[in-house]
Amino acid sequence: MRKNLIAFITSLCSLFLFSGCWDLRLVDRTGFALQAGIELSPEHKLLLTSSYPAIGAKEKNRDEIVSAEGYLMREARNKHLTTSSKLISYGKVQQFLFSKDLAMLGIQPLMEILERGPLNPPVSSVVIVDGSPKELLEKAETFTDKPRSSLYINQLLVNNINSTHTPDTCTYDFLIRYFAPGFDPITPLIKLEADGIRVLGSALFAGDKMVGAIDPQQTTLLLAMMGQFKKANLFFDPIAPEMTESGKKGLALTNVKSRRKIRVNAENKHPVADITLALTGSLIEYRRDAFDQPSVQKKIEEQLAGQIKQACLEIIHYTQELGSDPLGIGNLVRAKYPAYWQQVDWSTAYREMNINLSIKLEILQFGAIH
Repeated sequence: MRKNLIAFITSLCSLFLFSGCWDLRLVDRTGFALQAGIELSPEHKLLLTSSYPAIGAKEKNRDEIVSAEGYLMREARNKHLTTSSKLISYGKVQQFLFSKDLAMLGIQPLMEILERGPLNPPVSSVVIVDGSPKELLEKAETFTDKPRSSLYINQLLVNNINSTHTPDTCTYDFLIRYFAPGFDPITPLIKLEADGIRVLGSALFAGDKMVGAIDPQQTTLLLAMMGQFKKANLFFDPIAPEMTESGKKGLALTNVKSRRKIRVNAENKHPVADITLALTGSLIEYRRDAFDQPSVQKKIEEQLAGQIKQACLEIIHYTQELGSDPLGIGNLVRAKYPAYWQQVDWSTAYREMNINLSIKLEILQFGAIH
């Protein structure tokens, strides 16, 4: 009897001693922001625009969009309470949309806030908008042939990431590349157009500043050189004159896969990078006679590999002109030649570095050839 009494008292005390406390938030009173746009206002303040599903609104499948200005992110967030019908939570944000003008000035001070805030999800995407994020979010609500804006933007980015038209850059990816010596971030780049939102490709960074941009096809090749290549489609110029009344010309490869290697060696006390890229894919559109002959197939592979090499070299030279190192070559130099790394300014050394490229293409399958 005494043991049972002691056990009962112990259990009762445990309920009070080990019970936790939490911040109780009712879901129906909370707005979970799915997109947050950040730009500079005409008064050079931070303009924060948030979009979240408007549960209980008069019209179904709508998002509520609120905007506020402030010199601090937290200040702008607090001002949202003055116009929002709900208490906004940022723990479910899918994309942080930065304006291009703000990105060119540098976004690390804002990224630091996202890094330090325990409620900000580290897997939210960092996206650059060519224009105003506020205008983009508000205009997306008016597209009657698109899903609700919060779903539309997310689905658009996911589809283009899977197609390697734009990179998959989360908050933690951006911060890792920013803080790692010899690495530079790369993010998706989108733009509002009359009939929808278009993925323009990728924004290139030097440190935390946007310094350039590349289109979706160039992004696919850059991701291949970065070792982040997924199954993709590639399109090529005609390798021989094509006579067709329909205007159709060129070649298309599908299910393209890639393997890459980057090696850094010293020549005359200066590092030289050697990039090897091995591609495989299926040729599905092409107009050519006698394509079943091995000699013709090999010639096609060599000519397409030449086009890929030329396009990749143009991308590399462009990044060198910008002083942006998305391939992480500087990180390899730092690891292999630390003494050289400490003696040079990598931004300058990267611009002058010799980078060699070797491309090998193997066509595994031939589809409908006309």
